[in-house]
Amino acid sequence: MSHEKKKIRSVVRRENAESYLLISLVAFGLTVILTRVGLQLTGFPQLGTSVLHIAHAIWGGLLLFVAVLLPLAFANRWAIQASAWLSGIGIGLFIDEVGKFITQTNDYFFAPALSLIYGFFLLNVFVYLYFRRPDQDDPREAMYHALEGYQDALDGDLDTEEAARIEAQLAIAKQSNRGEIVSLANAISDILLREKEHVKPAEPGFSKRFTLWVDDLGQRLGRRTHRTIISFILILWVIFVIGFVAVLVLELPTIEYQVLQWRGVLTGIQVVIGGLMILALIAWLTRNERLGLQLSVYGFLFSLVALQTIYFYLSQFSAITFTLLQLLILQILFTYRRWYLQGSPSGALNDSRAGV
Repeated sequence: MSHEKKKIRSVVRRENAESYLLISLVAFGLTVILTRVGLQLTGFPQLGTSVLHIAHAIWGGLLLFVAVLLPLAFANRWAIQASAWLSGIGIGLFIDEVGKFITQTNDYFFAPALSLIYGFFLLNVFVYLYFRRPDQDDPREAMYHALEGYQDALDGDLDTEEAARIEAQLAIAKQSNRGEIVSLANAISDILLREKEHVKPAEPGFSKRFTLWVDDLGQRLGRRTHRTIISFILILWVIFVIGFVAVLVLELPTIEYQVLQWRGVLTGIQVVIGGLMILALIAWLTRNERLGLQLSVYGFLFSLVALQTIYFYLSQFSAITFTLLQLLILQILFTYRRWYLQGSPSGALNDSRAGV
């Protein structure tokens, strides 16, 4: 009597999925920004005739088609990378004209359109953050990743860093209770062992070189200066929020009812952000750095999600400047945590790079 094995349908996360999603996310954001800026600088030109108008949404759809076609037709890793870039650019060109799709008058400048675009961008950010979480050690998934990584060996492009990642995945795969996975992992390990002397040294890519450059800048900057910058940012932000709320409250008796509704929502959101920032500043100045960073990150994230969505409706594309500024501040906070607080439960100022 034969025993047919049960098919496994559970999904397997693609190796480096978070990197491909980040590429698509960056391409999406840059495309919308550059498209809007380019159209404003050129006076919103139209490509076509008196009858035809070739909107850039059509080019976006074409790029999306190519992005889907590439990984379906080709197994090379570059096909996935190209698909990530093209999908981000394609969706950026397509969704930039969402105002035309949701209005009977085909209004490109429909006020809520930018809020919808920004909301869709945030949704993609949350998807990226979900896939950025560390994988669990699953032998089946590890075998998938090892086989995918071994493509570099087939292309003659395997380096020491990639070989080390494959070996780590194979070590997990060898713990499987399925004999075929263990046998395949052992076979690839033997091949890697024989080919180890021919593996070329790893050379950092652009993102790695950029990270190293930022880390070197941080070493020269020093912890004390970095901390002073964050203190300055938090103090200015608290003053800005308090001033903004005060102006809104003073103007309440003089504004119309429709505007009053928006001002009330903005005031409520700014009060929440201001409360978080005040608590963050107190924790930061009392040397509770970890809590101070956590509260300030929550404050900026809440501002980016709730406040900036409204501002994209009220202020249209001019809201992008304030959004980019807050993203830059978040990077400053994240780098401080990565450089000085990871592995330090107390978060005390004791890093050797601080010079204190």
